[in-house]
Amino acid sequence: MRVRLRSGLFRAVLALAGLLVLARADAWAHASLVRADPADGAIVAQPPATLKLTFSEPVSPLVMRLIGPSGEVIAPDVVSENTTVTLMPPRLRQGTHVLSWRVISADGHPVGGSILFSVGAPSGGAGAGTVDTDPLVKAAIWTAKLVLYVGFFFGIGGAVFGALIAQPRALPARLDAWITGATACGLIAAPLSLALQGLDALALPLWEIWRPEVWSVGLGTSYGLTAVIAFLSLAAGLVAVRTGQRLLAIGSALAALAGLGLALAVSGHAATAGPRFISRPSVFLHAVCVAFWIGSLLPLLVLVRASPSGDGSLRRFSRVIPYPLAALAATGVFLCFVQLDRIDALWTTNYGVVLSGKLAAIVALLALAAANRYRLVPRFEAQGGGASRPLATSIAVELAIAFAILAVVATWRFTPPPRALAAANEHVSIHFHDQRAMAQIEIEPVRARGAEAHVQVLDHDLHPITVKEVTLVFSRPAAGIEPIRRSAISEGDASWRIDDLRIPMAGRWMLRVEILISDFEKVMIEDQVELPRAP
Repeated sequence: MRVRLRSGLFRAVLALAGLLVLARADAWAHASLVRADPADGAIVAQPPATLKLTFSEPVSPLVMRLIGPSGEVIAPDVVSENTTVTLMPPRLRQGTHVLSWRVISADGHPVGGSILFSVGAPSGGAGAGTVDTDPLVKAAIWTAKLVLYVGFFFGIGGAVFGALIAQPRALPARLDAWITGATACGLIAAPLSLALQGLDALALPLWEIWRPEVWSVGLGTSYGLTAVIAFLSLAAGLVAVRTGQRLLAIGSALAALAGLGLALAVSGHAATAGPRFISRPSVFLHAVCVAFWIGSLLPLLVLVRASPSGDGSLRRFSRVIPYPLAALAATGVFLCFVQLDRIDALWTTNYGVVLSGKLAAIVALLALAAANRYRLVPRFEAQGGGASRPLATSIAVELAIAFAILAVVATWRFTPPPRALAAANEHVSIHFHDQRAMAQIEIEPVRARGAEAHVQVLDHDLHPITVKEVTLVFSRPAAGIEPIRRSAISEGDASWRIDDLRIPMAGRWMLRVEILISDFEKVMIEDQVELPRAP
């Protein structure tokens, strides 16, 4: 009977994972701003009738704050369509304006920033006005995320172990109390995390958590569905722990495990990465395998210490665990692949550093698991209570490492994956000017052909200037890269183009624009700029 139940568990998990192919088909990846019109730092001759922000993925606007040259707040009409947010302000006056924006993407994570543009000429009066998340809210989000993970992986995972691996009524009362406590903490953290999502979305301080619109906005994001499913799955886990009926405990534990995987698969960075018909089932399967593995550690530790034979649960767990570990490794490799756009992102991005720490901890965890399975468990089964201390110590260390992994993974909430950062760097807009001329430079990556650069030469009235030659010179002395010269091809109307532009590494470059106005006049403008890699 128990063998059928165990095999049935994994068949149910795989079947439910397949259903996720059809779930949440509207979810996309972490959004990033790829283009602004007017561009950041641009100087326009006439007040623009519309302001446009274009993102890498579909978004919904949360806050659009336009600040004028004297610090006054201007209220524009806002229209959102797919990846573009259009603002229609009243006629803007001369000077520098700040557009401070905050949007939320389908993965449930708010992003924000500011762009500055000037009408006629720059002025010094505009304030930054950036919409950002309160540090206390960020700390609360991390804490709630960690507590929710504890409820998921120690609470629901422990309930699954008690229902499917342990002998009926074999778990000590204190272990039931610990699993119940972990599940109850997650049950409280789920709705609180929903409110914190609303605070983050609206960039409100922590003490505004009781405002109805905070909860409404949080529920309206894709994370709202995650929070609802999480609450229901934790409630099912609580039933599985507290019920005295065996069949009800098994059914509730399976429902809780499926709900856990589903909650993590409907929102978040990994679940919304493409191809989504693979990434969502991968997140689902990854989550339920982690819960089965991590959730079994605390019950095993208690049973090893309490029973000379471990109640046979250790033997049953050892026979079953290789299958979820194999699925966990396969899905983990795939999810790393879709999140990282290059190998050096493991140490050059915040997301990659967190992932590197997680991978190092998992290697240690797997090493301990292997030592347990092939050395300590056989010795414990042969010698009984005399060999329990080394095995219990090893499992306790596994528990500590697992908790540390959850704490580290909770920081991913604030670190967009490299694939999202790459989308943000797809388009670069640069504005140069001096006393004689201005140059507007747009650099756009072209697949398999490096990048294209488009240069427009203007006078201070923003009228096109007819010039004889335009050359861009890139250099990076700190990296030992001498000047790279690229001559532009005229496209007419003061527009110039450079094809097959190769930028060997991302980072801060010295860029010089050489503009030959006539045989007797040459303008050279130079400054440092941030450029993406365009191989």
